Amino acid sequence: MPARPSVRSPARYYALKALYRIETRAAYADYVLQALRREAELSPRDQDLLTTLVDGVTIWRKTLDWVLARYVRGGLERLDPWVRNALRMGLYQLMFLDRIPRWAAVHETVEVARAVAGEGAAALVNAVLRRISARLEQGRPVATFPPIEIDPVAHLAIRYSFPEWMVRRWITRYGVDGARELCRFHNTPRPLSLRVNRLRATREEILADLEARGLRARPGAYHPYIVQVEGGLDLAAWPAYQEGKVIAQDEAAALVPYLMDLRPGLRVLDLCAAPGGKTTAIAEGMGDRGIIVAADAHFGRLRRLREHALRMGFTIIRVIQADGQRPFLPEWADRILIDAPCLGTGVLARRSDARWHKQESDLIGLTRIQRGLLEAAARMLRPGGRLVYSTCSLEPEENEEQIHAFLRDHPEFRFVSAQGKVPSPFVDAEGFYRVLPHIHHMDGAFGAILEKAGG
Repeated sequence: MPARPSVRSPARYYALKALYRIETRAAYADYVLQALRREAELSPRDQDLLTTLVDGVTIWRKTLDWVLARYVRGGLERLDPWVRNALRMGLYQLMFLDRIPRWAAVHETVEVARAVAGEGAAALVNAVLRRISARLEQGRPVATFPPIEIDPVAHLAIRYSFPEWMVRRWITRYGVDGARELCRFHNTPRPLSLRVNRLRATREEILADLEARGLRARPGAYHPYIVQVEGGLDLAAWPAYQEGKVIAQDEAAALVPYLMDLRPGLRVLDLCAAPGGKTTAIAEGMGDRGIIVAADAHFGRLRRLREHALRMGFTIIRVIQADGQRPFLPEWADRILIDAPCLGTGVLARRSDARWHKQESDLIGLTRIQRGLLEAAARMLRPGGRLVYSTCSLEPEENEEQIHAFLRDHPEFRFVSAQGKVPSPFVDAEGFYRVLPHIHHMDGAFGAILEKAGG
């Protein structure tokens, strides 16, 4: 591919480049976008279009491919990846970006396809997109989906672009209507969520700063230090961020440390600490007095945690690389947080490609790791201490089933209700902390409080 051909739409050129890398190298969309933003030197408007196209095509890939298969003779699989992704990018603009005139979506996508793949590719892209555009101009559907009455799993999976195994699970638990609402939530762009460092700023100060910059900002609905921001904010370049006054964190995740009953002077162990959102919230809750051992098995991820702790001015966080499934501080901690690795089916709205990197079979390995973390934590918690287990998953095997199994094997632990620790809408009938995206309109989360006898 040429270094950068002369095209009228550099945003589309770099978007196609990103989509090609994501497909052919199984690369993560976030990392590809970060690299291309540094390479591209685009205007803010083109940066926004680049992100919109890459995230949009990645999210809606299953739906786009279903439609395109009706217009491409021989199927999409036979096409060169450049051509396939040019078609996806063009169709995404036609179906989802009303602000872009149809003629521009077709013409500029064809121009980029010509620059990267030649005249033959441009002719195919032009023919397919023009046929679809003509149907849209006439108010005719571009394709039909499997009837929901006959095959609700296939309908929702194709209509909302999700793996069928996810949709099947959600229909089983929430019904067809609940699964549809969950799919819609995960396909809706989420505002940037910030947690204010209460030791350095107030929420009112941060809201005023954002509004002075012309950004739409509002308080979180439940957490007293959360701010939601609409529009483009270059977080790393914002003085309030550089001064450690805020950290990016969703409201549902920010509520988890409230389950820990924090106070100054405690000894706290955070077993899966990176990148540090909950670790820094724990330090705030302790007034930066006591000690937090922040452990993670992945050395590279710990760098971000150290950066956050330093930037936000916390002195009590001790960062170590350690396998949380192997006890290394026997009966040491007053509090332990296990923010366990999981499928992450509650936070799919935050990462455009997350749905495609997960398999139902991943549950086998993940639940084994989660149980290993619980077993190790049980040996590192002192008598009378509190263990909080949390995930950003909606799957029962990773949540309540994991806790029930642990309690059956550990009579020295008792379950404590989350009632009174977090807002009551998030406490379910069993006393677990549970946030359901399609009901609470927040990222999904789960939390359980366990206390060890004695002390």
